[in-house]
Order: sequence, then C-alpha cells, then structure tokens
Amino acid sequence: MDSRDEVNRLDRLGAGRRAAGDTGAAEHAYRDALAIAETHLAPNDLTTARVRNNLAVLLKFVGRFAEARALYEWSLEDVEAALGPRHPEVATVLHNLGGLAHAAGRPGAGEAAARRAVDIREAAFGADHPDTAADQAALASILDATGRHREAADLLERALAVFERVLGPEHYEVGVTLGSLGTIDARLGHLEIAETRLRRALAIKQQWLGPDHLELVPTLGTLGVIRRRRGNPMDARRLYERALELLDGRVVADHPHVVALQANLAALADEAEREGGGI
Repeated sequence: MDSRDEVNRLDRLGAGRRAAGDTGAAEHAYRDALAIAETHLAPNDLTTARVRNNLAVLLKFVGRFAEARALYEWSLEDVEAALGPRHPEVATVLHNLGGLAHAAGRPGAGEAAARRAVDIREAAFGADHPDTAADQAALASILDATGRHREAADLLERALAVFERVLGPEHYEVGVTLGSLGTIDARLGHLEIAETRLRRALAIKQQWLGPDHLELVPTLGTLGVIRRRRGNPMDARRLYERALELLDGRVVADHPHVVALQANLAALADEAEREGGGI
C-alpha cells in the first residue's frame, strides 16, 4: 500500500470512529494519517488538506478550538491555492470555520465565512441543493446566536424544506435542522412547538447515531431547559444529567456544553432549595 492509500485508509478510519463517538480513536487515526501525509506527500497536497480539515472537525467537537482553527486555516489556504477561491471544497472549509467560531462563543466572527460558503455553494449547485441548504443552516445558527432569530428561522425553514424533499423526512440533516428550529422556538417562548420539534430531532438523531453519541447533547440540553420552563424540573434534571454523562471524559473539562449544563443543574438545585425553604 502506497503512502496516499494509507493516508486515505486512516482518514476513513478516523471518520468511522468519529461517527461512532469514539473521539480518542478518531484523533489517533487522523494524526497518524496526517503524519504520513506531511512526510510523504507534497506540502500543499489536497489529501493532506482534507485530513487537516477532518482532524479540525474532531478537535472543534471536543472543545479544542485554537488547534482546530489553525488546522482549518491551513487547509483553507491549500484548497484555495489548488482549486481557486470559488470551488465548493473552499465552501466546505469556510462552513467549518463559521461553525467553529459559533462553537467557541464568538458567532459574529464566523458570519463572513458562513456567508461566503453559502454564496459559493449556491453559485455551484443552486439554491435547492442539500449542500447549499446545509450552509444556510450553519449561517442560521450564527444569526440566531447574534440575536437575529427571525432571519435565522427563515433560513432554517428553507433548508428544512430542501432536506425533507430531497433527502427524506427522517434524514439526519432533517433532525439537525429541527433541533436548530426548536432552539429558536424556545428562545421566542413557543415552548410547545419547540418541544415537539426537539423530540422529533432527538428521535431522528438517535436513529442515525445511537443513544450515546455526543451530538445528542445540544438537543438534550435544550429539551431540559424547555421542561424546566414548562414546570417539570425532574424531567429537566434527567435530561441535563444524561447530557453530562455523554460528555464525561470525552471533551475538555471547560467545554461550553459542560459549563452550561452544570449551570442549569445548579439553577435547578437553587430553585428546589428556595421552594423547600418557603421562599
């Protein structure tokens, strides 16, 4: 097996381990692939750029944001140099850079990259392509985080229609988009609609990923918030605790999801103490 074949094999192995939620094994495979690529392939080879991008996706997922950003930027430079600034592969890395800024708590810093990704993908594939819809959904998450909830919801509804029509109503992308829409509904106080969407999102994600995957965490956490706001603190506690169990030992200790879930549990405990004390 030559070096490129081995890099591709390890890259596929990393993707499989990441899909299964085994972040440690995924990182090991990606780093082995990258070591071979950087030793035996040309410095700006697209295979190497792809592995850097995929490793960055994993590092973003576990909360190692600075490492992820450096890898994304390196990958973007090589992809643009090889394919030109309007190639769909450039949009892929830009999409990821926008999502990284959002995950790191700096959503405004990711808006330009996310908008550029949408523009490139729409020019290449049209407005009704699933890849364009995925970029629109990523941009919508940034807009929501910066307070533009209605604009975000409009983009997500458009993306959802494309996913349901082209990919089917039980596709993973439908679940992700429903989760994002449910989060916006919750922000706007539409709790019943939000819960319905989030429960459907959770069911679809579990169907695709299984019951113990890290990508369930945001949906579980938001469902917990809704159950608390609807007067069901015990349900909320169970959802928060399940989400924290999924994160335990698999992300950095100060990951934003961990911090938010712990704060929500502390708030529940404070509420219970006040009620028990007659406050």
